[in-house]
Amino acid sequence: MPEWSAGHVVLLGDAGDAVSLIAGQGASLGTAGAFLRADRLVRVPAIERATADFERLRRPVVEGEQRNARSMARWFLPSSPMGLRVRRIMLGLTRVPFVSGYVTPILAGKDVKLADVMRQASGTPTRPVVA
Repeated sequence: MPEWSAGHVVLLGDAGDAVSLIAGQGASLGTAGAFLRADRLVRVPAIERATADFERLRRPVVEGEQRNARSMARWFLPSSPMGLRVRRIMLGLTRVPFVSGYVTPILAGKDVKLADVMRQASGTPTRPVVA
């Protein structure tokens, strides 16, 4: 959708930011979206401004997941015999220890860091996680 709100009417969850069955991010996106929506409504006094703020923070995350889903669909459902062969080779390479670190991100797509968006929304500085 080009916009997720008009006045006091808002599209929430899959109505506004559906990804795909292939992406496997529905529950994560739904939970993070609900939290961010509540956070914006509490922190921003005007509903229209809170809604605009929500969309400004949320849209890049959702669009990133949608791009990942489209990219993954091409890998899962190749449209040609050659595409199927390439997929088999790439999946085989994920088992090779040093190669898998390069191949896996190509297949899985870019990580959009939902936690970073939540920290940004709450004003908490984003810090790298140390394992």
